[in-house]
Amino acid sequence: MEKTTLHYAHPTGLALSITGGVIYVICVLLVFVWPIQFLKFFNNWIHGIDLTKIAIMPQITIGGFFIGLVEVLIAAYLVGVLYGWLYNLCVAHCKKYGWI
Repeated sequence: MEKTTLHYAHPTGLALSITGGVIYVICVLLVFVWPIQFLKFFNNWIHGIDLTKIAIMPQITIGGFFIGLVEVLIAAYLVGVLYGWLYNLCVAHCKKYGWI
C-alpha cells in the first residue's frame, strides 16, 4: 500500500462536509424525537457542567435547521480542505528529506 498523499484537498473537504451534514441531520432528529434523553446523553460528555441546569428546550424550525446545516457543511468543508492541504504539504516535506 504505497498511497501516502491525498493528492486533492477538495475531495477530503467534500467527504468531511457530507459526513458533517449527515451527523447534523441525525442530531436534529434525535433532539426532536428524544430531547431530554439526548440532553442527558451529552451531559455525560461535558465534565463539570450540568447541562440540564442551563438547557432550554429547543425550538426546532425549518429555517434554523437549514441555516445550521449550511453552516456545518461549509465549516466541515473548510476544515477538510485545510487538512488535505496540510497533509499534502507534510507528505511533500517528508519526501524531500527522504523520511518516506
